[in-house]
Amino acid sequence: MSELDHIALQTLNLKIGYKKDDQVRVLFEPLSLTLTKGELVCFMGSNGIGKTTLIKTLAGIHPPISGSITRNFPAAIVLTDKVSGNLMTVRDLVTYGRYPYLNWWLTLTDQDHHLIETAIKKVHLESIANKHLSQLSDGQLQMAMIAKALAQDTNILLLDEPTAHLDLNNRVEIMNLLRSLARETGKTILVATHELDLALQTADKIWLATQHKKIVEGIPEDLVLDGTFDNEFQLKGFDLKTGKVKHTPYRKTLIQLEGSGPEFLWTKNALERNGYEVGPSKTQVTVTFKEGYPEYILSLSGAEVKFESLKDLLIRLKA
Repeated sequence: MSELDHIALQTLNLKIGYKKDDQVRVLFEPLSLTLTKGELVCFMGSNGIGKTTLIKTLAGIHPPISGSITRNFPAAIVLTDKVSGNLMTVRDLVTYGRYPYLNWWLTLTDQDHHLIETAIKKVHLESIANKHLSQLSDGQLQMAMIAKALAQDTNILLLDEPTAHLDLNNRVEIMNLLRSLARETGKTILVATHELDLALQTADKIWLATQHKKIVEGIPEDLVLDGTFDNEFQLKGFDLKTGKVKHTPYRKTLIQLEGSGPEFLWTKNALERNGYEVGPSKTQVTVTFKEGYPEYILSLSGAEVKFESLKDLLIRLKA
């Protein structure tokens, strides 16, 4: 299989934007971008930069100004628009994904029913398939919209801010779902999102829209390490390379920390958040386990004091 066989969508010198009163507003420099089979791509950039317009243009909803888009497979799009029809059920909504393929009498075939039920199962909505949309949480409604797109049985999924206004649990669930769909079904998935932390951990590739009207492509780790994200977002007080908020030590106490695993990392976070600098010192904190629970041992002036919680350790250190 050649490299061309893996291409799902490709643009060549694509210009997108708006025409109004004979005036043309171009959002980006000419774009030559590629989406390949089985990859999850996160499209990122600041508000109003043109992410939704590009998504709609790639889907064929919004006309390009110039250039070309080659879709080797059909595409389905999921927008953030509110769904009307609160009396319809989840299954009704997913069924709408088959409407482009139905005859004049809107008769569902056995194959249509199979694709509808398969989409519901893939998004794990079996338990709420007969619930009305008015009874759903925002997260459940967004999952139902993804299932509707899956029912269209297209090879390309284009999603505009599918995690907007959702809580952390639902955001993680949706991004993990999209990642699994790309891996397991070979679908090509492009997601416009502001979820920087989740995109870095789930995306195969990032499209980063810059203030200079360009879109930079790359894998997440490269864009972090080469400073591309820092240059674009100018994150204030957040260290993207470590994934942590930067803390400035304001106490004159250096603490040596010993341990491993997540307990070590969270202990280090607690110390730095409270103004301590972690490094070589005679004052030492060791994180161990006692009967399956973390224990914190403070070694100071030759004496050891044990604590069962970080709260108690911090109280002692501050004293």
